[in-house]
Parts: sequence; C-alpha cells; structure tokens
Amino acid sequence: MATTDLHVPDDIARAVMDPASYPQLESVVLPACTWLRDNLPVGLATVDGWDPVWLVSRHADIVQVLRNQGAFHNGDFPHLTSIASKEFARSLTSGSARSFDYPSYMDPPEHPKVRSSANDFFRPEYIRKNYEPAFREFAKDVVDGLMARADGGVGEADFVNDFVRAYPLRVVLAILGLGEDLAPRALALTREFNGFHDPANHRAEFAGLPDAAARQWAATIKDLRDFFSDLRRTRAGSESNDLVTFIENARIDGEPWEDRYADSLLAGILPAGHDTTALALSGGVLGLIRFPEQLAACKRDPSLIPGLVEECLRYSTPAKHFMRIAVEDVTVGDAVIKAGDEVMCLFASGNRDPRVFADPDVFDVTRRPNPHLTFSSGPHICSGIHIARIEMRVLLEELIPRIGTVELAGEIEIEPANLVSGLRTLPIRFTTA
Repeated sequence: MATTDLHVPDDIARAVMDPASYPQLESVVLPACTWLRDNLPVGLATVDGWDPVWLVSRHADIVQVLRNQGAFHNGDFPHLTSIASKEFARSLTSGSARSFDYPSYMDPPEHPKVRSSANDFFRPEYIRKNYEPAFREFAKDVVDGLMARADGGVGEADFVNDFVRAYPLRVVLAILGLGEDLAPRALALTREFNGFHDPANHRAEFAGLPDAAARQWAATIKDLRDFFSDLRRTRAGSESNDLVTFIENARIDGEPWEDRYADSLLAGILPAGHDTTALALSGGVLGLIRFPEQLAACKRDPSLIPGLVEECLRYSTPAKHFMRIAVEDVTVGDAVIKAGDEVMCLFASGNRDPRVFADPDVFDVTRRPNPHLTFSSGPHICSGIHIARIEMRVLLEELIPRIGTVELAGEIEIEPANLVSGLRTLPIRFTTA
C-alpha cells in the first residue's frame, strides 16, 4: 500500500483523527496539521480502532482529491468512522456502507440528479428575495437581546449559548417552513446529530459503548427522517416557498422524489444549516477578540463585512474534514494511493496552509483572495453556501455597528468532535457602541 517512510507517526495521526483531541484544537490538532504539511503532506495513518487512512493536509492536494470525482468517490462513509462504528452501520444495511441517502453519500449519476433537482431553491437570488428580510428581523431581535444584557454600556454573555445559536436555528426553521414552537426539538436533534462523537450528547442507552457514535448517528437520522416524512405529507399541493414544500413538489427524471431521498435531504439540512453557521460566527468573533483592530476596521468601513464573513469561515472551519475512497490508483503529492484506500481531507489544515494563506493564523478581514475549503470544493461543494453567506452577512451587519469592544471574560471550551466542531462556550465582555 505504501512505503514505510510515508507512514504518519502515531501521535500526529491521533492528534488529527481522534475526536478527543479537538478540545485542544490550537495546542494539539493545528500543530499536528503544521507538522503534516511540512513533513508528510500525504501520509498513511495506521491507528488502532480505525482502518488505514491517507491524511491529506495541504490545500492544493485536498483540492485535487475533492475535484477528481473520477478517481475518488464520495459514497460509503464520507466522514472518518471507527471500525466498530462501521460494523454497526453495516449491520443495519445488510452489509452496505451507506447509511444515509444524503448527497454527501452519493456519486454520479445519482448525485447530480438529486442535487440538480433542488438547485433552484438554493440560488442566492431566491434566498435574497424570499428570506433575507426575515433573516434581518431575526438578526435585529437577537442583537437586541444581546444589547439588553449591557448595564451602563457594559455586558457579559456566553456568545455561543446566550446569543449566536438562536439565530441560525431561526433561519433554518424559516427555510424549512417550521414554526418556532419546534425550536427545542430541532435544537436537540441538531446537537445529537452533529455531536455524535461527544459523550455529553449521547443518549443514555448508548453511553459507554464502543460504537456509541454510530448508534447515536443512526438513531438521530431515523428520528429526523420520521419527523420530515410526517411533515412532507402535510405540504402536498402547497404553494409555500419553503424547502419542505419545494422538495415535496420537485421531480427527479419527471418523477416525485423517492421518500428516502426527500427525507434524508431534509434530515441533513436541519443540522447542517444550524451548527455550522453558529460555529463559524462564534469562531469569527473569537478572531475579532484576538485581533481587535479588525473589529475597528469593520466598524469604520462596513463594506469589509463580506470579507469578515469569509474570514470567519476560514478561521473557524466548522467542518474539519471529509473522506473519499480511491476507485483507481492515483498519485497525490509523493504518494501513490491505491484503489480502495481511504483518504481523509483535513480542511482545518488546508485552511491554515501558508502556501495559500499569508500569515494563516492571523484573522484578517481584508484577505484577498480567500479560497478557503470550509464549503468543500468540486462537485460536492455545500449546497447551502449562499444561505450561509447571506445569513452571516446580515447578522454581522446588525451586530458590528452596535458593539463597541469585545474581549474574553473566561476560558473558551471546544467540542470533542473531528467532523463538525468548534466553540462550545465563548464567554465575552462587551461594550455597546
């Protein structure tokens, strides 16, 4: 499979693969990424509990893998999965690796058919026309709530839990046409879905099991599918402009969407549209705290806010990796990856690659260009890319003029997850403008 000089040292491999490393993102994970980029940009990791996997750490090599759909397929397990979790997943699917009929698990010809039938909903002009005014009202409301915490012009809050999580949740509920009375249920399912690596999010019946992550994932997907299956049936014939109605009325090759496609797409959109945006915004505010001149620049010149959005996305990198499997022998960097080999594209590493980003650890809202990998690249680039950019811009346009200064008011806490992760808490002290 590979010569021994392409094997990644065990401590480096564990640093980027083990979910338990990620609470030490800046002291453990990112230094390991730096080591990989400088010493072994495409290296084979053989770590107990996981199948052998190639770690790809440089931006250019990651892009090569993501865009080469002929040599790398996306099906099976698109995120790093332990051997125990793979065995459990296959036990539910009669041996198939695929456990979710979401576009991330698809390859041609299936992927472009499913994706293209939903594309019109995700176009920026559609979102701006039908949803940006509502986004603006949500943003004003949550910013008003934050400002209400200020006494004498000074306030404190946990930016994550007291402020930012509420906003993208309201956004995604609106996009799906769900009432805000469903917010508690939606939030719980989102946390269980994206937090499947985190023991704190595990359901009691899975606690302590070696395949707890897979069991949590499967149970949450089932609950989400059931939720949307029941909901879709209430939207047949509706003329509403929400995504559930759009999918219910859409066609693939002239036929209605199969239930497995429709329910899976909606089940994935809810958590994908909430947590990642909240993590990008909170990670970006941490960047503003560390580089206060960037906040001052945005206050002086609001035209910098679109650049602030992009730097929030790069600096935080909510989705830390995605997987591919080679379908033929292919050379990436100095490595020959054999057909059937697994490949882990380290987005968190690519977004800090100094070969692409000058001073990559600096938060810089004027960074041009900013070809970050936060939305992936190639055919599987995130469908919600325009929704995320619009909703982030709107919130920051409302927040930046009303906040004077912001600083840390305690220790930050980062979630233990190697797929979607970021700040669990961000205690801040702020002044009003």
